[in-house]
Amino acid sequence: MMNPVTMKEMRLIDDKAEKHFGIELPQMLENAGRNAAFFTREAIGKISKKNVCIICGNGNKGAAGLVAARFLHNWGAKVTVIMASHPDELKKWTRWYAGTLKSIYVDALYTTNHFAFGDIMRKTDIIVDALLGYSISRSPEGFYKTLIEMANSSEKKILSIDTPSGMDPNTGDILGTCIKARWTMMITAPKKGLLEKKARDYTGTLYLCDIGVPPEVFELLGIKYDSPFAKNEIVKM
Repeated sequence: MMNPVTMKEMRLIDDKAEKHFGIELPQMLENAGRNAAFFTREAIGKISKKNVCIICGNGNKGAAGLVAARFLHNWGAKVTVIMASHPDELKKWTRWYAGTLKSIYVDALYTTNHFAFGDIMRKTDIIVDALLGYSISRSPEGFYKTLIEMANSSEKKILSIDTPSGMDPNTGDILGTCIKARWTMMITAPKKGLLEKKARDYTGTLYLCDIGVPPEVFELLGIKYDSPFAKNEIVKM
């Protein structure tokens, strides 16, 4: 396997993959989102006509959630995306992927549609958490906090991409409000805090997925790495 990493190390891994090896961020987002879609399909069985609710933030984790939404739509799921931020607040690639979804008529609801959020979560078969990524530094606020609380109270199965939104990936501490996931699919490398005993009630079962970061990145940074992905791009921890 490999050593768990801190947020600082994860930033360096992403940075080296892009700037040193030419693996562009959209490539990594596509791979992360596709793996999340694969996992969702396996989690609920036959995907056709199933309801999937994906809650997305304005950053890269949200962008990965939007990629997952596209794949699940392509496979026949009835996908609804809920965005925690106003369209003007979306970062570059999140805005890009949101535009793609709009062009294929996948429902994306924003904060002005908040009155419909509860009904969507009650009717869904699964929730995919793509709200807040490993760069989280403070307690979730506003609609981020609201969506975390609604997802938890829905009692639906939740898949968190990379980290449960609201958890400090370094320590496993809860920053005010946190998603309680059935499964967490970590990206590229295990996050140190998610392996802590106190994090288990929120992470659920931990998995790790490959998004194409080469072993040479870890070697360059002096991080122990033994690829676990020889047989599958998603592995149980």
